[in-house]
Amino acid sequence: MLTIGEVAKEVGINIGAIRFYERKGLLKPAARSEQNNRLYTENDLNWLVFIKCLRETGMSVEDIKKYYDKVNEGTSTLPERIKQIEDQKQKLLNDIKEKEAQLVHLEQKLKRYYRGENY
Repeated sequence: MLTIGEVAKEVGINIGAIRFYERKGLLKPAARSEQNNRLYTENDLNWLVFIKCLRETGMSVEDIKKYYDKVNEGTSTLPERIKQIEDQKQKLLNDIKEKEAQLVHLEQKLKRYYRGENY
């Protein structure tokens, strides 16, 4: 069992985010120690790593909640979950293409500056 601080450090998020995810129903309520401290399992830690990944790809908390609810419904929801993750993957690929185009634009601007051009 891991404390909230250990989980936060391992995942790379702050303690407040973990509490927020619990309140939003993205994480089952943590077990408690005799001192009433939150305790998390390795599965909780792995799920939080995935939540962080989804958030970094731009998925909303609401959509993660829908996904989490489907996970808890069992394997009958696999097709829906696959579609949700595939859609998020496509969104991420589109974002990457856009960022690559922006990078090209910046590189072109720098080349002009290196040649001494002022625009």
